[in-house]
Amino acid sequence: MRAGIWVVLGLLAAVAAAQPAPKAAAGKKGDPSGEAAALIGPDIERAAKAATALGGYDAPAAHDALLDGLALGLPPAVAAPALAALSAHPAPPDVPALRRYAGHHNPTVRSAALSALAVYPDPNARAAIVAGLHDPQAMVRSAAAGAAARGRVRDAVDPLLLLLAKGEEPAARALAQLADPVLAARIADQLGKVPEPMLALCLGGILVRNDFGPDPARVEVVRAISKLQDVSAIKALTEYLDATAKLPPRPSRAEAQMIVEARLGGGK
Repeated sequence: MRAGIWVVLGLLAAVAAAQPAPKAAAGKKGDPSGEAAALIGPDIERAAKAATALGGYDAPAAHDALLDGLALGLPPAVAAPALAALSAHPAPPDVPALRRYAGHHNPTVRSAALSALAVYPDPNARAAIVAGLHDPQAMVRSAAAGAAARGRVRDAVDPLLLLLAKGEEPAARALAQLADPVLAARIADQLGKVPEPMLALCLGGILVRNDFGPDPARVEVVRAISKLQDVSAIKALTEYLDATAKLPPRPSRAEAQMIVEARLGGGK
C-alpha cells in the first residue's frame, strides 16, 4: 500500500515538474577571427581568454573555431575553457569532441568536458556522464554528478546511489536534484547503508526544492529525516523551516517543526 502511494505521488510530480529545455543565451555579434587565431597560438594565457571569448559569439565561425581547435588538440589550460565555451551554443556535432575530451589524461579537462555534456540531450552524452561517475578522480566524479543533475540523467541514479553510500557529497546533491517522490522513497530506504550526514544532506536537499511535491511527498521525506540520529537531521529540518513561510499552512512544515522542537526540547 505504501509503495502504491509513492508511485501515485511520483506520477503527479512528473507532470508538475515537466519544463521545456533552456534556450541558449544570445551572444555578441562581430568577427571572431582574432580570437580564433589566438586560440591556437603559442600564448597559453591569451589562448584561454580567446576560448572563453569565442563562446560569447553568435557567429557559427566562432563555434567552428572551437571545434577545430579541439580537434587539433589544445593544452589543458586552453581545452578546459574551450569545452565550456563550446556548450554555450550547443550543437549535435559537439558531442563526439566532448566525449573524446571526457577521456583526456588531465582530470581538469575531463571535468570540463563532463560539465559541458550536461546541456546535450544526446544518449551518447548521457552515457559519457554516467561513465564519468566511475572515474578514479574525485573531482571528475563531482563534475559528472553535477552534470547528471543538470542534464536530468536518470541512468545516473544507480551509480550515484553507490557514491552516496561511499559518503560523496556531490552525489548527495545530485540525487536531491533528480529526485521525484519515487526516487525520494528509494533514497530514504538507504538508511543504514549510507552515512547519515550524507543521507540527511540528500533528503534535506529534496525537501527545500520548490518543485518537489505534492506536499504528502514532502511529509514522507520529513519522516525519513526524523529517523536519522545524527545532528545533521535537525540541521536539514531547520533549513527547511528557514526556507519556507509559515503561511499558508503546510503539513510537511508543521511536522518538521514538531520534530525539531521535540529533539531540541522545545527549543525552536
